[in-house]
Amino acid sequence: MAHSRVICLLPVLLLLAGCPIYGPSPVQREVPVSCQSDFDCPLDAFCDPGTNSCIAYDFGICLTDGDCPVGSYCDPSDGGCYIPAIAECRADGECSSGFECDFRDSCRPETEGTCLADGDCPGVALCIENLCTAVVDTCQFDFQCSAGFTCANNRCRLLCGPDTSCPSGTACEESLCQPIIGECIDSSECVDLATNCVEGTCLRRCDEGCAADTEVCDPQGFCRPRTSPDPQAPSPFCRTDADCNGSLCVEGMCRTECDITASEPNAICASYDGQVPLCGPDSLCYAESEMLSDCRVRSDCPDPDDCIDGQCR
Repeated sequence: MAHSRVICLLPVLLLLAGCPIYGPSPVQREVPVSCQSDFDCPLDAFCDPGTNSCIAYDFGICLTDGDCPVGSYCDPSDGGCYIPAIAECRADGECSSGFECDFRDSCRPETEGTCLADGDCPGVALCIENLCTAVVDTCQFDFQCSAGFTCANNRCRLLCGPDTSCPSGTACEESLCQPIIGECIDSSECVDLATNCVEGTCLRRCDEGCAADTEVCDPQGFCRPRTSPDPQAPSPFCRTDADCNGSLCVEGMCRTECDITASEPNAICASYDGQVPLCGPDSLCYAESEMLSDCRVRSDCPDPDDCIDGQCR
């Protein structure tokens, strides 16, 4: 798709194809050369005979950095590909001030809070859908996710089989729809013209339709797999004991009291609610997954285990 959206490889070709160029400081953008026919423009643009300039059909020349050739970046505000003073890199420090090294080893303007991996985020924050996210805003147990999903490494992942249609940007691996790492460098590597290369992953555009049960439309207009806890999940249940109709409010969860010293302490819990059938050491009832919890994030587990539903597996 990149070659169909932007026909540019070098600064000279960028100019000839009508792509603006990011110049030296202060920023000076070259005026695109005039066109005489549609053949002078990118494939997704036409030549306006009134102004003799290239006009994009629908959404501009580029939507993502993956729509631009290596060594340039996309400015979504005008759909243009721009070349920074320092174009290619291996690390952020090799780019000019105010720029960072992206998934294509190309310099682009810094974007606060964005990431490619957990290590790109400060502290214990995790990289979820290319955004640094606090651990408390991620799932730990399956019950926090929508039906058909399991919580794996703080992301709600769709359970899958041979006939499952996984969300865009994922594929079925080990019975879970897992992200395809390094799926693309540019949009021409994606399956069709309805998808774009976003941070190394081919994502369908929202205007092409997202699968409501398994995908969400992100602020940039791309369909991403559902990975966040279900907002309808019943947690937290409470703020005070008064919210719990006779049980206790403990860390936002209504807990039924039991007696761990009784002959059958679990029977007390099961008689109240079959979903929290175990009497814990603090004489409060818990779900089985909570009692067996031994991890909150993947780093709590030994390699190569993952943290799935609160357990290292």
